[in-house]
Amino acid sequence: MAKRKIPSCKGKISETELKSLYMNEASYLLHPWTPRLPPYEEPLIVGGEGAYYWDARGNRYLDFMSQLYNVNIGMNNWKVIEAIKKQLDELVYVSPHVPSIPKIKLAKRLAEITKGNFCKSFFSNSGTEANEAAIKLAKVYTGRFKIIGLWKGYHGSTYGSVSAGGETDVREQAEPLVPGFVHIPPPHCYRCYFGLEYPSCNIRCAEFLEDTVKWEGPDTIAGFIGETIVGGGGVLVPPKEYWPAIRKICDKYNIVQINDEVMTGFGRTGKMFGYENWDAVPDIIALAKGLTSGYVPLGATMICKKIADFFTYPPYFMHSYTYSGHALACAAALATIDVYYEKKLPENAAKIGKHLIENLKGMQDRHDSVGDVRGMGLFIALEFVKNKVTKEPLLPEDSKAPPEETPLTVLGDLCMEKGLSIGMGLDDDPIVRLCPPLILTEEDADKGVAILENAVGEVEKRFLKS
Repeated sequence: MAKRKIPSCKGKISETELKSLYMNEASYLLHPWTPRLPPYEEPLIVGGEGAYYWDARGNRYLDFMSQLYNVNIGMNNWKVIEAIKKQLDELVYVSPHVPSIPKIKLAKRLAEITKGNFCKSFFSNSGTEANEAAIKLAKVYTGRFKIIGLWKGYHGSTYGSVSAGGETDVREQAEPLVPGFVHIPPPHCYRCYFGLEYPSCNIRCAEFLEDTVKWEGPDTIAGFIGETIVGGGGVLVPPKEYWPAIRKICDKYNIVQINDEVMTGFGRTGKMFGYENWDAVPDIIALAKGLTSGYVPLGATMICKKIADFFTYPPYFMHSYTYSGHALACAAALATIDVYYEKKLPENAAKIGKHLIENLKGMQDRHDSVGDVRGMGLFIALEFVKNKVTKEPLLPEDSKAPPEETPLTVLGDLCMEKGLSIGMGLDDDPIVRLCPPLILTEEDADKGVAILENAVGEVEKRFLKS
């Protein structure tokens, strides 16, 4: 099948119409996270192809965010779009309580490609819902009620997922939170919360889980949940010993280990699933984002055989959504998974990710503000500091400074002006995330680094004191 031609958007929308759209946006849309105040205008995206997208004014951007870390196969992949069209002609929707061909096929396909004994999937609409299901499954299976999570972890924005997560800025508007959630420090070698250094630390961050289990009471702990690599909190890559130590502790106390693979799943780390980089298989994994590469919303919670057997007879899993296992989403996922294997995208992520990280470390050597470069595959972060010795974060002198006067916002704006889209942390988190589509080439990787380095230089001139 010939590749579809994607027409250019340039000139499609007049400036008058565009201004009207921006006015309507300000009037009728409730913005998430931290919106910029007028007269700032986010690019109005109207098209995309591969690792690039363009806005209504015809500006073209290299997407180092994969939109929201999810469009792993790139934009407008014809194979996935054709699969969705075909499914539209056959069946659009059935109740989640009855089977459909794409839902059955996808559940079987996921069981085949996961390494471990994952045998059943529960489908939802997002990573948030996949984590909600995982938490409930662990509680019902064990008959216990507490879940231990990680500070700086992110599992979604609903009450249960926010309570499991550990991002203060995300949690504060939801307080008081759901009871029964406890947190421990994440693995963060650059800023160890125990004041230790790897490897002499003996992986204290993992050992702290056992301390917490004992303090809380082992008979009260249903599960431990953590992103395989903490993404929302800054792409915190655990040492090789971390997850095996966590697995050992969970086994010792009969705790369900839940790995949030929403960001790390489907090739992002150089393996099909993030947990494959460690010698430790969880009991439950939560999937979304790359599952359909964002073409249609879909989440999945996969469970191992012992948990699946428990729910074969009463107590059944009393949990569902109107759109669980939506036919279009499952068809999109099946086609997306084929693309991963046909184009060897996990392997490409490992190769290009290594090249990209090497280039970024070179940039770190040349710039005083780049304190740390870390990542795995195409899941990468840069942490910015005022001083590499003290590791003082690169934040504005005035904590109430508007976004356009903060270092990372300026950095992001400079990159966008030159055609590069990057991902920033929250206001008090000077971290840039680089998570390009897994189809990225070395040429585009080098192009992105060149734009980023130029912008870093400009930020240093403005915000670093000599």
